[in-house]
Amino acid sequence: MTDSTAMHCVPGLPGQIDAFEFARRGRSQAGVFSVHRLQRLLDGLADQPSVELVALDEAPKDPGLVRYVLIGQLNASGRPQLVLRVQAKLLLECQRCLGPMVLSVDRQTAFDLVRREADLGEESFDEDSLDEPEKIVGSRQFEVLDLIEDELILEVPYVPRHEQCTDMVETGSDDSEDDSGEERPSPFAVLEQLKTKR
Repeated sequence: MTDSTAMHCVPGLPGQIDAFEFARRGRSQAGVFSVHRLQRLLDGLADQPSVELVALDEAPKDPGLVRYVLIGQLNASGRPQLVLRVQAKLLLECQRCLGPMVLSVDRQTAFDLVRREADLGEESFDEDSLDEPEKIVGSRQFEVLDLIEDELILEVPYVPRHEQCTDMVETGSDDSEDDSGEERPSPFAVLEQLKTKR
């Protein structure tokens, strides 16, 4: 695959493609569009900012835009394959401090195209299969936008949290010490003293 980071992405939504022809001819498609076009992704997320659509040569620096590069090719076995790279920043709400957090996404995935769902087969989850491309059903009216949205949805954590919440660092998250720096007595130790007095 060529270096997708070097591709110039101009504003525009991805259209439908003939997935098999796209792969067989080694075509490519790249663009930038607003994250607000992805309604399934936005369900349950914080409000995303509206930003001006601009051409990008690299990943978006702020939330609001999605950059993608799609390349068609034949794999080592001569079978049609799509390689998709998606770059974006998503605004989430930390479930620990309820403050805003930004998730940086830079995901590249290879997909082997099959013609029917029956061709997907049962995936075996051994160590060797983890490196193999995912299989997807291709078509002559393949929706690239849906594939991009699916990839972004997979990147959103089930419970978004900062690695270190700023508010907790400032206020001090250690409850074991009071303002004087002395350790608070354990409530269990107090109970033990009451028992011994009886």
